[in-house]
Amino acid sequence: MRSALLRGRTVAVAVPALALLATVTPSAMADEAPAGSAYGASAAISLLPGVLGGKGIAVETGKLAASSTSGKHSADVVDVPLKGVITAKAITSSAEQDGAHGPVTAKAAIVDATIPLLAGLAGSTPKTSVISSECKSTPQGVTGTSKLLGLDLGKIGNLELGTPPNQKIGVPEVLQVIVNEQIKHPDGSLTVNALHLKLLGGQVTGALGSGDIVLASSTCAKVAGGGEPTEPTKPTKPSEPTKPSQPTRPGQPSQPGHPGGGNTNTQPPAGGPAQVSVVPAGAPETGDGSEAAGNAR
Repeated sequence: MRSALLRGRTVAVAVPALALLATVTPSAMADEAPAGSAYGASAAISLLPGVLGGKGIAVETGKLAASSTSGKHSADVVDVPLKGVITAKAITSSAEQDGAHGPVTAKAAIVDATIPLLAGLAGSTPKTSVISSECKSTPQGVTGTSKLLGLDLGKIGNLELGTPPNQKIGVPEVLQVIVNEQIKHPDGSLTVNALHLKLLGGQVTGALGSGDIVLASSTCAKVAGGGEPTEPTKPTKPSEPTKPSQPTRPGQPSQPGHPGGGNTNTQPPAGGPAQVSVVPAGAPETGDGSEAAGNAR
């Protein structure tokens, strides 16, 4: 049992037993955040007197069905009753990383959920068949998506499938609903909340209270080597080999333009490149050339 101060009165609040299933992973106490993490649902709200027929209560569940790459890699909870706030058939989450510094995937999902807390505003109990979020981190960057199948918020409003990130609907001073919420953090990580309900704590008719309810949340950190891949350097085209000069017969003047002008010396310059094929004296000038080839240097 714990006490919560609400409008000048102290109200005893029982934390839902289901919250005890929220496991604190070793990464929760680590100096560095895990590369990936996810959870199915969380609620931290203070309800006004009369809401849900009570005198006013505070509900704080922690992160239900929590998982991370540095702790429990998957988690699930079935038959979720959050004290009349939310019900669900099942909530699940998972977080995986390929190797110590490889790509990261984190995801969370809620199946057959209802939100009795919003029934008064919606005109009926809002419901959805599937709420899910997913993020992925690779060297090329971090991306996120979310799905809300069969979402029916009644009078509050509805959004079509494929809604862009961070779309908002709701009731002024009472409630704000953020669909496909995507939060980019200064360290490059990304959080995707499929559905985020904000109770605005207003004093108008129909006010519910204050606080936040998050459904299907996934977070992925930036992995090493992030950024666009660079274009590989193209190999340099090899230069054309230099053609050997026409061999000079013994005693025959060299061709015009040949190094040395009319010099009849057939030996290559001392220390110079061996670009001249020398035919040794006495070698036959006809035939298959096997002897000359065998003596060429």
